[in-house]
Amino acid sequence: MKFTHLRLVALLFTLFSSSLFAEKLALFTEEFPPFNYSEKGKIIGVSTEIVEAVMKKAGVEYAIQSLPWARTYKMSQAKPNSFIYSISRRAKREGLFQWVGIITPATQSIFALSNRADVKISSLDDLNKYEVGTTVEDSREAYLASKGFDVEQFQRVAGDSAYTLNYKKLKKKRIDVMPMPDAVMSHISKQQGDNPSQVLKKVFPLTEISQGGYYLAASLTTPKETVEKVKAALESFKTTNEYKMILKKWGM
Repeated sequence: MKFTHLRLVALLFTLFSSSLFAEKLALFTEEFPPFNYSEKGKIIGVSTEIVEAVMKKAGVEYAIQSLPWARTYKMSQAKPNSFIYSISRRAKREGLFQWVGIITPATQSIFALSNRADVKISSLDDLNKYEVGTTVEDSREAYLASKGFDVEQFQRVAGDSAYTLNYKKLKKKRIDVMPMPDAVMSHISKQQGDNPSQVLKKVFPLTEISQGGYYLAASLTTPKETVEKVKAALESFKTTNEYKMILKKWGM
């Protein structure tokens, strides 16, 4: 009788443990500073801080993995109980995920040095007066090309360190302006030992390509009740001062 009782307890413990394991969420992301990236063996960034706070508020267990984008994108669709961040919501992706909500803004602007009183832009046409630094075939260069600019006339750079190279050129006044995501520009400036609020100024908002923001999304096979629990936690967290302070901390 005692043996049977022990076996029953062991069985219940196994079932309980399996249930907990099954409910643990897999969060997939990529190296995309300052939103999500690895540093000293830990995944950090503005999006990561927000997602971790949301999961805590939702009361769910989770584990984060940072993988190359192609793998992150594929695995987050294939696995149940999985989420992906930071991801843009586009028409071709609409039916591939359950969209939880925006976690961070994706504001983009044209930047100049704060001491450049001579740089004034009231419309995109004013860019023709200045030396513009861009990254080859990134979204901002593509946007300006769609507006009729000849990107071959820009000072274009490519490669993994393109953004940093352009920032250094901006500081040396080899270029006058630089279109960038606000958070990325702030991150680069800090990496170079500068205070972005003192060194930089926004001279023109890129409103058209700043619509929406970066999302947290779930696979289609993730239970809807789990998605709704996380969604409610996200919506609640975004009303708090903690959320505002995280954005401010990361220059957003």
